[in-house]
Amino acid sequence: MKRWRVPEFLKTGREILPDLLTGGLLVIALAWLYYDMFAAALVLSPLLIFWHRECSASRKKKAEERFLRMFREWILLLSSSLTAGYSVENAITQSCRDLQLMFPGGGLMLDELKEMVKKAENNQRPEVLLKELARKYPFEEVKSFVEVFCTARASGGSLSLIIRSTAEQMAQIMDTRREIDTFLAAKMFEQKIMMVMPAGVLLYVRLGSADFVEDLYHNLPGMAVMTVCLGIYLAACLMGRRMVQFDI
Repeated sequence: MKRWRVPEFLKTGREILPDLLTGGLLVIALAWLYYDMFAAALVLSPLLIFWHRECSASRKKKAEERFLRMFREWILLLSSSLTAGYSVENAITQSCRDLQLMFPGGGLMLDELKEMVKKAENNQRPEVLLKELARKYPFEEVKSFVEVFCTARASGGSLSLIIRSTAEQMAQIMDTRREIDTFLAAKMFEQKIMMVMPAGVLLYVRLGSADFVEDLYHNLPGMAVMTVCLGIYLAACLMGRRMVQFDI
């Protein structure tokens, strides 16, 4: 599936500061845990770049999921409005109001709908507005719906029946994808636990039996060993995240 364009609110950089704060705490913790020197955090500071990238990717994925969830609900609401006898323009307006009630916290899809309503009031055709939406967010679900909608409008068929049938099929596909995501969520939770375990064991040894690892600190051979261990640990964490992150 073609990747969508990054929304503007993800380009503002307003999330950088929280990422740096949380990442900085983790780097300081690693510096103490693996080197027993807070000054080592300066050497480990490049990890903040990778931490910010991972956090940004996680936020983007959540925004994608929320957008598609809102899009699914919107096409069902649009179909209901058309069935009730609304014109296409009025159905878009009514579905926007109903969607706002379902998602009071707002979202990208709701913002796009509000913009579509404003443009529709200026006599812009719904087909043009939906094509703009598909170009801006090139998900397969969005593009397929827009193609069906435009074809139904051009052919003069029963728009409400066609959209309802399409909406139900797309809802089934999205529900199946959500079930798969739910299954993967359990695996991701297990992966997070496995990420914490090695550092947790080392922390337990340091606090409970510091004599066992005393020779690994404040000397070059020990620092070399701990550097290798830290590299393996970070590589395993990254590999574990990649194993449970893929597009469905």
